[in-house]
Amino acid sequence: MKITGEKIVEINGERYTLRFTWRALSEIEEKFGQNPNMFDPEVVAAMAEAGFKEKHPDLTAEKILELSPPLIPFAKAVQDAFKYAYFGNEPVPDEVKKKTKTGLLAKHIKWLFRRGSHQ
Repeated sequence: MKITGEKIVEINGERYTLRFTWRALSEIEEKFGQNPNMFDPEVVAAMAEAGFKEKHPDLTAEKILELSPPLIPFAKAVQDAFKYAYFGNEPVPDEVKKKTKTGLLAKHIKWLFRRGSHQ
């Protein structure tokens, strides 16, 4: 099976393919540095725009903000595709996890799901 690093994301019943090329990674780092704030909807939308650019150029950050998919699952999908672009199938090294907000997002998502399951 060919590994492409593509992540299928559903927004309002439509399926889109998210993939971060090296050009997209460069664009994101130029705009947001090495630790984009994955809790900021505008940052997540801008990152997603860079990842959608190859297959869905009409899916701009402004359009994503307008569609307003649920933030945490959408940010998680963007994060998954982003991690794949850097590490492929390799696990994220511990030293990278400690230096980035990636670990914080995962912890926050787990907390939200635990919290939601108890209500």
